[in-house]
Amino acid sequence: MKVVNVPSNGREKFKKNWKFCVGTGRLGLALQKEYLDHLKLVQEKIGFRYIRGHGLLSDDVGIYREVEIDGEMKPFYNFTYIDRIVDSYLALNIRPFIEFGFMPKALASGDQTVFYWKGNVTPPKDYNKWRDLIVAVVSHFIERYGIEEVRTWLFEVWNEPESVIKTRSKLPRKLDQSTKYCTRGSSPNR
Repeated sequence: MKVVNVPSNGREKFKKNWKFCVGTGRLGLALQKEYLDHLKLVQEKIGFRYIRGHGLLSDDVGIYREVEIDGEMKPFYNFTYIDRIVDSYLALNIRPFIEFGFMPKALASGDQTVFYWKGNVTPPKDYNKWRDLIVAVVSHFIERYGIEEVRTWLFEVWNEPESVIKTRSKLPRKLDQSTKYCTRGSSPNR
């Protein structure tokens, strides 16, 4: 192993980016006690501001389902798991870096996935339902945590665009534009 020494009197400023944001696996892992115990330890040792995880909209977090009502499939939103996750982060003085992805199975236009946990990378089969989902998620965050708190969070429209290209999925620019429009539309003061 090669050791690299960085002189403390060097000309370049060392930014310590890990104190700003760390990455984690998929968000569903944050429902496990062992994960939270380790996260607490890491936060105590490093003291970072944000955590960015994958799969907010994946089925294991359970936000989006569709149920049949009077013969028509209607969206059903369940924020139980994401509330537990965000509450745990905030209790550790960590702010979430929200990533709108991957596509929920009930809303996906196809079955192309990445990773062993099968993050769906296809566009939504219904852009109106996608818009409604993004608005519902952001509105829920604002209602639960307050606009001032949510304004301190970071948001990302999608993740792994290079994986989307590799799998030949066509995640159109419209998805990016739609999500940005929806998140701005959820707060008139943004």
